Amino acid sequence: MTAINNSNANTDGRGSAPDFDAKVLEALLDIGGPDMREALSAQLIADFSRLQDGLKSGDAAVMSSAAHELKGLAATVGASRLAEMARSLDGIAKTLPQAARAVMAGALDREITVVLQSLSDAA
Repeated sequence: MTAINNSNANTDGRGSAPDFDAKVLEALLDIGGPDMREALSAQLIADFSRLQDGLKSGDAAVMSSAAHELKGLAATVGASRLAEMARSLDGIAKTLPQAARAVMAGALDREITVVLQSLSDAA
């Protein structure tokens, strides 16, 4: 079992959810043996990267779809703040002006980077 660095897990002082709960990811990755852990880590990294690209597209429909998928995937791996942020964008992406979508996408991008680093550390 590879321990996951939880140094990125914190709160921002405003009462929001933690960046990342490494225990949730660790429990998920510990379901199978080393080969399954490696395969699952690789798949999660690919999924988060694909969704990160979708959020950067600027297209409201693509962003909404990516945010919808991202909220469930983030919750599954213990990225509570990312799940909250994606849930917010999912509900309003199609009605936001491009500039507002870009701001939200930037914030989501930073959160996804935290998750990708944790996944890389766990692989």
